[in-house]
Amino acid sequence: MDYQRYKLKDIANINSGYSFRTKIQNNPKGNTYVIQMRNISDDRTGIIDEPHKLYSGKINKKHILHKGDILFMAKGANNFAVYYDEQYKPAIAASAFFVLRTNVDFTLPSYLCWYINSPKAQAFIESNRAGSYIPNVNKAALNNLEIIIPPLEIQHTIADLYRLSKKEETILDKIKDKRTVLINSILSNLITKNHGN
Repeated sequence: MDYQRYKLKDIANINSGYSFRTKIQNNPKGNTYVIQMRNISDDRTGIIDEPHKLYSGKINKKHILHKGDILFMAKGANNFAVYYDEQYKPAIAASAFFVLRTNVDFTLPSYLCWYINSPKAQAFIESNRAGSYIPNVNKAALNNLEIIIPPLEIQHTIADLYRLSKKEETILDKIKDKRTVLINSILSNLITKNHGN
């Protein structure tokens, strides 16, 4: 099988998220969602909690997210990627993100998202992180991230397995939480029963 190596800049466009001059205020009557770091799930698989909304009258349409876009957290010490699946739309990403959009037909966005979060890519990103007070990854460094591209069939398999593994983790976490609640309830009942209260 033919595996190719590309720089990220050769297979995707990288653009900055929208920069707000003031704090983002929620407007329930707004027509566009604003995805912030707070909206990313702990397992980094998607967007949770309905994002703030605003009226996008003055926002250039080029900032509107498309399905398959990858939101890369450029600021802070956790520089991960999240696949945008249009759960909330239309939407824009805040400036803490870079928005990656594949521009070739031989790379799946879901695979690229997985690869950026893989240990190999994360090691490169960590070694190219700048800033001491607020670490960040600049566009030039991200552009030079090497991506190994297998055939599309393999990309589909990897992306599907990753999605299923994350789904399994979520289910197991819920089971663990429910078990903890159950055990605590049993132990509390034993104390109450033994003391007659």
